[in-house]
Amino acid sequence: MKNYSFIKFSLVLLFIPNFCFAKEWNFDVFMDGKLIGEHTFQLKEEEKFHQLMSQANFKVTVLSIPIYKYKHISQELWNKNCLHSISAVTQDGGDEYKVLGKFDTNTFRLIEPAKEAFSAECPMTFSYWNPLMLKQSKLLNVQMGDYVEVEIKSLGKKIIKVRNENLEADSYQLTAPKINIQIWYKDNKEWVKLESITPDDHHISYILR
Repeated sequence: MKNYSFIKFSLVLLFIPNFCFAKEWNFDVFMDGKLIGEHTFQLKEEEKFHQLMSQANFKVTVLSIPIYKYKHISQELWNKNCLHSISAVTQDGGDEYKVLGKFDTNTFRLIEPAKEAFSAECPMTFSYWNPLMLKQSKLLNVQMGDYVEVEIKSLGKKIIKVRNENLEADSYQLTAPKINIQIWYKDNKEWVKLESITPDDHHISYILR
């Protein structure tokens, strides 16, 4: 049987609030062409901090029998485009991970898991919803708490289908250890699609509703 720990490629990823959000991204998630769940991102912009809430739920079945489940719930506070704090919980199969951290004077301190603080004037997560992420050389993995080096390059404009319409979008490739992701933005601003090849060669697609 194939190893379905593929979800550990760590897409960045919450509690459903009782207020309206300024922006939302709602994706159906497919693995090898089969629907396995959904991932939603909700951003509330306030005067001082922006609140990003994200929730992912995936379930892989064989002959209608669940063989793998993944759930990721995360809450992030952003000082404009810089990460201020994070609280995330992930259930990856039988494993559970927690990430708690806060920014303080050019240093981001991880409370859980216990790791050395890292220096960063403006830290960011794998925040696909914010195109400024594309200019970063390091990003915080919100599942494992690792601050990893990334390589991001432009692939030019591509014609893709979004909500059953053909759309010209700017395409980028993001790579890091065990991560190979392609992202599309409309007019280099609006996130509209994501695809990933996992370490065990599964094809993950985020399709915007």
